[in-house]
Amino acid sequence: MQFAADHGAVRVLTAWISAAGIAITALISSAAGLFTPWLLLLSLASGLLTVIAALWYPHRYADELHGSFDGKAVRATTGVFTKKRIFVPVNALRTYELCSTPLQRLFGCRTMILRFAGGAAYLHHLPKDQAEMLTAALEQCEKH
Repeated sequence: MQFAADHGAVRVLTAWISAAGIAITALISSAAGLFTPWLLLLSLASGLLTVIAALWYPHRYADELHGSFDGKAVRATTGVFTKKRIFVPVNALRTYELCSTPLQRLFGCRTMILRFAGGAAYLHHLPKDQAEMLTAALEQCEKH
């Protein structure tokens, strides 16, 4: 079974980046009104950085998140700035769970948490159907 991020992940990340950028730009702009108008240059830079990040990062993240499950182990590659390769054998897996924020539910995404002795691996922004298929496949392996 193969899994990868889709347009839902792009929409969720774009919304989060945009909201954070708007909040930071608003804070800097209000500080410019209180202290000095020179801070408006910083506000302009913050707004420009927000637009660039919202257009570039989500698509790059979705291109980089992919993985597979072959019945023996979950393998995945994540990360934009630093690549992270995840390998979790089924026999080392203690628990697994699906969770989602309201924004993820709105755009049909889920976060899969794979817990094993010594840590956990997070697969953020998987499409709902792929996350549920992965959960069902893990349940089948657990029964055998």
